Amino acid sequence: MRRTCRSIVALAAAAVIASGCGEPADPSAPAQAPETRAAIAASQSTVDPIYGVKIYRTERDLPGIFEEWKQLGINTVFASEELASSGGFRALARKNDTDLFIIFPVFFAPEMLAEDPDLWAVTAKGERAKDDWVEFACPNRPAFRNRRVKEAQAIVKRLQPDGLSIDFIRYFVFWEMVGPDHDSAALPKTCYCLHCLQAFAAYLGVPPFSIPPQPQRAAAWIESNASDQWVRFRAETIASVVTEIVEGVRFVDPEIMINLHMVPWRKDDFDCARLRIAGQDPAALSSQADLLSPMAYSFMLYRPPKWVTSVVRDFDRAASCPILPSIQVSPAYREDEVFPIDEFEAALRAALEPPSAGVVFWSWDHIESDPERAEIIQRVRRETLGEDGDNVQTLKR
Repeated sequence: MRRTCRSIVALAAAAVIASGCGEPADPSAPAQAPETRAAIAASQSTVDPIYGVKIYRTERDLPGIFEEWKQLGINTVFASEELASSGGFRALARKNDTDLFIIFPVFFAPEMLAEDPDLWAVTAKGERAKDDWVEFACPNRPAFRNRRVKEAQAIVKRLQPDGLSIDFIRYFVFWEMVGPDHDSAALPKTCYCLHCLQAFAAYLGVPPFSIPPQPQRAAAWIESNASDQWVRFRAETIASVVTEIVEGVRFVDPEIMINLHMVPWRKDDFDCARLRIAGQDPAALSSQADLLSPMAYSFMLYRPPKWVTSVVRDFDRAASCPILPSIQVSPAYREDEVFPIDEFEAALRAALEPPSAGVVFWSWDHIESDPERAEIIQRVRRETLGEDGDNVQTLKR
């Protein structure tokens, strides 16, 4: 079994250790010195970059899909549990030397919320954490968290994937609809349910009901009395859930790789919303992961292609593991508009700029329905690996 992902992570770790960066970082300094990041990028150049694809379902024959992935140079697949459980998928991944990550959602939990409405995360307005299809559970429920750990363990034991790709590991926000001109003050704030407020009171070391139990009053009290502590508490909550899941699955498989889906906000975007709203701290999360994967969907978010590179570099400055950006293939959320083919190619090239560990395409069904984009993926990969672009063949169907 080839382990492109593991090779990249191992080389990056070696570069960090060699530079003396194994010691706790100064909070005021980047997680990696510039020379360290350069060493990592140089090390990564000795192995093929990760070319990954997300796939959730298909009605086609699986051998044919794996053959097309081989032609495109796809060496890693991020699949839903349902698809990976279908007959022969895991065996085909092994046969075709393709690393398999199972996508595992955490706080996006519509079925569990339907079973137990008390699990809903609550906004500062006292409303359920729901926007369109996005429905989020509260992150401070021990029973919910334990259930997620057991589910992850069961998946790893049953399917024996190369990695677990953990999604929806954040506080509630419909980031897909947050464009560059979005008012940061309008972003949702969660969770203000009684469970979270009591947990925060314990975190502060104050009596349980020192914080008003009503969401709006609680939000006002926190803003006036403990806003910085609230940001840290929420980030530590998300990091602790990741730790529980990672420790759980590595008890089953000590060598399993961990990829974390990240909101594609840079450190200062929307008034530090990555930490303040989503509760995602790349420095803390990267200590538990092998890869961080910001979902850098430039067209969806009304950003130019070169923005993708800026996202990767911003995350790289904060994290201690390689950064694997995910880019979009179709005009998702802007379906009535044209996603220009040259803009897609520019985003792909931007995603592969150092210090990127590679690229993940969202998603396969959009590639297989658009041969022109498939050929661009094939051609760019050949060029980046130094192969003759004239040898590119049309994707066979």
